[in-house]
Amino acid sequence: MKVPKTARFMRLWGISALALLFWPVVSAAAGAPAAVGAPAAVGAQQGRPETPPAPTPAASAGPAEVSAVITQEGGRRIPLAIPPAIAPIDPVFQAQTADRFDKTLASDLGFLPNFILADSSLFPKGARPPATKEQGDAWSAAGAQFLVDTQIQPNGEQVTVTAQLYDVRTLKPVLSKRYQAGSKSIRVIAHYLANDIVRQFFGQPGPFMTSIVFTSDRDSRTPKDGRVVKEVYMMDFDGENQTRLTYQSSLSMAPDITRDGSKIFFQSFYSRAPGSIAPGIFSIGREGGQPKQVPLSTGLNASPSISPDGKSVVFAGSIKGNPEIFSVNLDGGNLKRLTESASIDSTPRWAPNGREIAFTSNRQGSPQIYLMDSEGANVRRVTMAGNWNDEAAFSPKGDKLAFSCRNEGDFQICVTDMASGRTFQISNGGGSHENPTWSPDGSRIAWQMRKNGSTQIVSANIDGSGLKTLTSLGNNYSPVWSKALD
Repeated sequence: MKVPKTARFMRLWGISALALLFWPVVSAAAGAPAAVGAPAAVGAQQGRPETPPAPTPAASAGPAEVSAVITQEGGRRIPLAIPPAIAPIDPVFQAQTADRFDKTLASDLGFLPNFILADSSLFPKGARPPATKEQGDAWSAAGAQFLVDTQIQPNGEQVTVTAQLYDVRTLKPVLSKRYQAGSKSIRVIAHYLANDIVRQFFGQPGPFMTSIVFTSDRDSRTPKDGRVVKEVYMMDFDGENQTRLTYQSSLSMAPDITRDGSKIFFQSFYSRAPGSIAPGIFSIGREGGQPKQVPLSTGLNASPSISPDGKSVVFAGSIKGNPEIFSVNLDGGNLKRLTESASIDSTPRWAPNGREIAFTSNRQGSPQIYLMDSEGANVRRVTMAGNWNDEAAFSPKGDKLAFSCRNEGDFQICVTDMASGRTFQISNGGGSHENPTWSPDGSRIAWQMRKNGSTQIVSANIDGSGLKTLTSLGNNYSPVWSKALD
């Protein structure tokens, strides 16, 4: 059987070309699902974690209004000491609250390349906050330039966290904060404190309150026919609180999230129409619920990317079998064909400025990444090296482009500086590395890595250091980071 040329890009869908060709047979045998997704109540029955409320900043303690931004020259990492929070001597409170707070705060600040955490075994005893030059010198000798001193106080069902960031050389606090929230929100409080510390040094918060949307086959096997299906999930930036959002019993893939984080768009083979095999583009709220389909008259309908203003979506579609790039309003109106060539055009991605779109095309031979204006004009090639470059992802400022790159062997993750054209590879080692996405502060990149028969989501600093695996259940694909900080 001859495989159509569209199959050359089937890796973008996360399924093989042959699986796509046989999908109509399998779908007809199984029948169409009875409903699109599950109501919110079903999500709760499935163990969906309740989103805790944000902590309420209480009255400032001391010099909370200090607004000077401390900068580091030459990219030097800032040495921080983060001793355990002072908390009541209660084993239950310590295990359920204080230890979780300490672990989260240290993990957050150690997650970024901007900081280096001092060795806790070298911390001086009884010198917090440092009150004398000798005490400050003791913290300096432990490898710290700044000390994060925290206290946790229970108050019924709530906790109050008081935090001060000390410069151990001047013995003065440069930041003081107090937070109050329910005890179940202790991780959220730690995230807020970490964000405030990062903001104090660099003028913007870290990624600690952001989310990553992805697809997974972890618990989506249909018992009747054994098909492996994929659903859409969401997790915290560090892999915690992984939550299933869709219940379509179909192939739901290639998600994207609106800038305000309220809606998630994705491609799915689910359809209410019996016998329909064309994939569609759906949207769903970040809390799950009933997916809504974007009305389309095109085929293929792959790789949706929502515009920065949230009013339209670009996607890879087809009318007569040839994949092209289209844009459409969310209600299905104003359908526009943006590319027109005999080549395969795929995987469009909006630039943060809303004026440009990156996409993949084989119009000059091998698949490479191109840019065009939002109306389809001024097409120009971006990637020049390698025999397959794909899945472009703009940095939050639009000054860099991450993508899947291949010269020989497996795919890797590369980053191109848009001004200079300089390209460097950030992934390393064996396995296939695909589908990069940027954290909204630009500090890290997440992607899917297939190794030893398993596909998982990982993230790393933009130089490739600090690699962390975020998922472990089933196989996980197509991560997309939320676009707003805080």
